[in-house]
Amino acid sequence: MKLFGYPETKQLSSLIEEKKGKAEGIEVIKLNETENITQLLVFIKTAEVPHYHAYHDLTFIVLEGEGELYLDGRREVLGKGDVAFIPKGKVHYYTNKGEISILLAVFSPAYDGSDSVKVEL
Repeated sequence: MKLFGYPETKQLSSLIEEKKGKAEGIEVIKLNETENITQLLVFIKTAEVPHYHAYHDLTFIVLEGEGELYLDGRREVLGKGDVAFIPKGKVHYYTNKGEISILLAVFSPAYDGSDSVKVEL
C-alpha cells in the first residue's frame, strides 16, 4: 500500500510493518502537512479518552484492525476500509478491539495537537 502525493510517494506498507509490532498505547506518524490539512498514520493498541477538537474536522480510514468509534452519543464498529467523519466540536473516541488498529487520519485545517479537549462522559 502506498500514499502517492507531493513531494514524494510514501510506502505505507513498510511504515506499518516497521511500526505495528513495536507500537504501544497510541502512536502517531505525520505523513504530510500543508496549511489546510495534516495526514497522520495512527496506531491504536488501547483506546482514546473522550475528547473533541475545537477547530478541526477529522476524517479517518481504518487501514487495519477493528475498533469501536463513539461519536456524539452513537457507537459504531469499524473495520478495514471503513471511513469516519468527525466534525469539529463533536465528542468522540476510538477503542481498539483487536491486536492493533491502524488509521489514516486527515485533519483540516492543519493540526498541531493543541485543540484536543478532554471531556468526562
